[in-house]
Amino acid sequence: MPGIYIHIPFCKSKCGYCGFYSLPSLKLKERFLEALKKEIIERGVSLSAGDCGSSPAMRPALKDNIHTLYFGGGTPSLLSIDEIGDILHLIKDTYTVAENAEITLEANPDTLSPEYLEGLRRLGVNRLSIGIQSFFDDDLQYLGRRHDAHHARQCLDWAKQAGFSNISIDLIYGLPTSNAEQWNKNLDVFFAYDLPHLSAYALTLEPNSILTKQIEFGKARPISDDDALRDYGILCQRTKENGFLHYEISNFCRPGMHSKHNASYWFGTPYIGFGPSAHSYDGTSRQWNVSSVEKYIDTRRETVRLRDLEVPCPEVPCPASEKEQLSPEQCYDEYVMLRLRTHWGIDLKWLKREMGERFSSYCEQHAQPLIAQGHLSQTREFLYLTDEQMLFADGVAEELFWE
Repeated sequence: MPGIYIHIPFCKSKCGYCGFYSLPSLKLKERFLEALKKEIIERGVSLSAGDCGSSPAMRPALKDNIHTLYFGGGTPSLLSIDEIGDILHLIKDTYTVAENAEITLEANPDTLSPEYLEGLRRLGVNRLSIGIQSFFDDDLQYLGRRHDAHHARQCLDWAKQAGFSNISIDLIYGLPTSNAEQWNKNLDVFFAYDLPHLSAYALTLEPNSILTKQIEFGKARPISDDDALRDYGILCQRTKENGFLHYEISNFCRPGMHSKHNASYWFGTPYIGFGPSAHSYDGTSRQWNVSSVEKYIDTRRETVRLRDLEVPCPEVPCPASEKEQLSPEQCYDEYVMLRLRTHWGIDLKWLKREMGERFSSYCEQHAQPLIAQGHLSQTREFLYLTDEQMLFADGVAEELFWE
């Protein structure tokens, strides 16, 4: 079930902890939107014509039967309803999107209003991912967020009133402005809203972020690994007690309410990424666009009409991007790394059937010492990490990587 990711690279301002590519300005928005529309059509035409190097077997899968659309960023909710509608209509004109496709939009509380949320519902957006981060003002100020605790609650009330039921929020733990009691209260508010999905992340210091520099110069309180471990333990316990499935290191859901789009990454499903810094994957190779709005705009050429394109044009250029063809060994490493992050774990039968016995045998052989040491668990044909082990997924995965 292929998916499409649309990267909207604009924010009102840069949050102190953020390491994602975005611009704290809307000056280039109009030119970006035109470039984005061109890329959407160019990629569709290229896939039909067999350009851009995607494997022949994967081209129909990448263009047809799209089951998830995801507006990420940046702050996609800075776009108007009409602008989001134009993008959605163009994608549906160019690609075959399933009738019941999951359509997610990331949003910040300070960009939402009752009218805006009702507009999203009319467009067919059926899932929201809202960057709450905390329901406490001291936490939000430390993080450099634009909204306050009142906005955090208010936007959830509005979303429910607009008819959204599939709502996810982000929370950040391990904050020096918080403690175990306050983190528990954050979770209390989440459970009180009866939302089906939670993404919770430990605060980390990204290189060159505002917060990293503030801590280096003594202008912000440092973070503590011990605080993060404490809060993670509380998080796992509270979500389990409330009937949530811990299906990925940072993601928790009611049964059946996991993010279908994000799950496609962990299952190795093909996907297409539009916009600067967006990634695409066709099953054997990975491609990513340039991480610059200016360069992304400059590389779009006047080669296609945006609405009345009738005949595929093989001469349409691919977007300015880099590409990596994955070897069988790299595909194995990616499978191990991604699946260990999830509660589904590594399926040894699948590994043997799809990648060959040399990979399944190698994986099982290297897993035995990790199982004996308590770093990895096994049930029948599956290798997986428990809640306690999940924080160390990257280290465990490295032990199973192909040498």
